[in-house]
Amino acid sequence: MGRVSTKFFILFVIFCMLLIVYSAIAKDDAATAKKLVAQTAKAGGHNHPDYYTGKHGFMNEEAAGTLEKDLYLMSWLVLDPPLKLGAGGGVASQNKDLLKEYFGVSEIDACKNVRSYPYAGMKSIKPNSDKEDMYFTPINFMDLVDAKQGALFASGNQFDWAEWGGQGVNQAHEYLFCLVKWNKAGEINIKVGSDDPETTWVNGEKVAEGMADRDWSKDQDPGKFNVKAGEWNAILVEVGENGGEWGFSMRVEPPPDDHTLDTQILMAVNNNDKLTTTWAYIKR
Repeated sequence: MGRVSTKFFILFVIFCMLLIVYSAIAKDDAATAKKLVAQTAKAGGHNHPDYYTGKHGFMNEEAAGTLEKDLYLMSWLVLDPPLKLGAGGGVASQNKDLLKEYFGVSEIDACKNVRSYPYAGMKSIKPNSDKEDMYFTPINFMDLVDAKQGALFASGNQFDWAEWGGQGVNQAHEYLFCLVKWNKAGEINIKVGSDDPETTWVNGEKVAEGMADRDWSKDQDPGKFNVKAGEWNAILVEVGENGGEWGFSMRVEPPPDDHTLDTQILMAVNNNDKLTTTWAYIKR
């Protein structure tokens, strides 16, 4: 076999392996959770093995405050520490594309282009107003409750973590990201609740928004999108905070069949499921 033929054979084998991985990813177990936590810590982020354990499901397997069981997404990559602005948080900055400013990736691209997906340990390109570097960090809201980060479902205060001073963070923004999949094609309905404003994108399209500095209540902003059977869908949410409580929830019906925060495992395959031909990337 010639040198060129050998290279094509290697590419073909890797391509087949990646397609198998792409279609076979399962919801994050304890080993995957441990890997993502370690990956974040290695990049310089906080080491929080108790914030994402794999013990809880990606949907709430039990009722949480006013949230009915099995209907709300619990597992996300979020910014830790938050994107503190110092001033102008909430509605005033909701349309500024802070993700592009602080991470170099636009909000649209971050959930449309596989190679631009946020990943565990992804570091900001500039610090927040408190001079802190920010990292996308894996969490499950039920794990946070177990870790005594607060009664996070008492009144829509899912971002009032004890680590961050409870309600001590004001004038700030958060981004949340995850990948979800359904076994059957169809229309998916979501309802987002937030304190203060929220914007939700799926696969690069805005599907829900609430532009108000407001109190949280569940299911405030309805949205819908269509999915294909067995294909991954990227959800990105921005939640602003002006002052006081800081909350977020997302109801999803029907609930997804699969979910992962291990986004880098898909990053070797582009949007058309084609193998990258860059050898340096293959070796990465």
